[in-house]
Amino acid sequence: MSKKHSKFAKYVIYDSLTADEFRLIRPLVWQRNRRILRITSVLSAAMGVIFLAYALLMHKDTWSPYLVLLIGSMLIYLINRLTAKSESVTLAVFLCYAQTLLVSFYAGILSASPSNAAIPATSVVVFIAIMPLSIDDRLLRTFCIMISEAIGYLVISWCIKYPVEPHAFYLDVMNMVTFCVIGMILYAVICTRNVREIYQGVRIERIQRDTITSLATVVEERDENTGGHIQRTSDYVEALLAAMKKEAFAHLSKKYCSNVLLAAPMHDIGKIKISDAILNKPGKLTPEEFEIMKKHAAYGAEIIGKTMRDVEEEDYFAVACNIARHHHERYDGTGYPDGLKGEDIPLEARIMALADVYDALISERVYKKAYSKEESRRIIEEGLGTQFDPRLGALFLQSIG
Repeated sequence: MSKKHSKFAKYVIYDSLTADEFRLIRPLVWQRNRRILRITSVLSAAMGVIFLAYALLMHKDTWSPYLVLLIGSMLIYLINRLTAKSESVTLAVFLCYAQTLLVSFYAGILSASPSNAAIPATSVVVFIAIMPLSIDDRLLRTFCIMISEAIGYLVISWCIKYPVEPHAFYLDVMNMVTFCVIGMILYAVICTRNVREIYQGVRIERIQRDTITSLATVVEERDENTGGHIQRTSDYVEALLAAMKKEAFAHLSKKYCSNVLLAAPMHDIGKIKISDAILNKPGKLTPEEFEIMKKHAAYGAEIIGKTMRDVEEEDYFAVACNIARHHHERYDGTGYPDGLKGEDIPLEARIMALADVYDALISERVYKKAYSKEESRRIIEEGLGTQFDPRLGALFLQSIG
């Protein structure tokens, strides 16, 4: 394929992204499209109710297309809501195309009515209604759908309107051509822009994640006692979140779990303000030194507050602050820095506490040897209800096998 053709294919098939970039964000594009579909199906159903009520009250013969539009739109809306948690792109594509076919069917029935046979504006109204429902993430397929809809409608117009009022058919042809051209231009601009915006959002999120990981790695490299701690604790947090989603915490949103996992590497960021003499002391800390070390939790929340408040989403910012400040709180209220108790401790901090302590137990330090996994599990189990949330602790032990 020539460079010119390759550039054209990249634009109409992948909205000016590369194939890999497009595949990365396609599920996100269809999440947006399904939200749009819910709105348009409600509007279509409302339009069906209004027109059906008018036809019945005025004793009009033409009421069947409005009933089709009402029932079909409500059915699509219900399927969309019932499958809201599904991430299947195939299902989303099916629902959007079903709505398009529904409106096309509605247009066909409406045009077939003798009372509408000589009305050229019907095609314009219907095509405007169809355009926002022809939701796709590939321009080429959207263009093909538009053209096929226009041809299908013109066939109906030729069969029904031309014998009665040829002028109405000619106006339909002109309207279809005009709106196909305008619609393609609008879709080329709007669809490409939306897809690019979603990709830029994903790209920025990746940069933020890499930056956060780099900051956390700088802290870890200063602390000679915790090599690999960030990656291991992140793995434990991910495993615990997966176990929680299967049990009593199934209500947790995907966004919340993503925020917790993204913020987990930041839990010890406050150690950057602790001196090397204390951080890397080859032995047990004195009570005075331990009091200084304990300040890293408050320092962490302070650093996150100063560096991320204006550049991160509010939800992520809150989760990151809670993890940094409260991951050393204890369930019985004897932890630090605020002495929070029970479920007053933010959920994300209770999750982090389990991952942090378990990794500290199974890891070797200059001041202690590593505990075996069995011994570490026993210590965690003994701490349920005192140091750790008992429900989360049970799930954690289950998640680490």
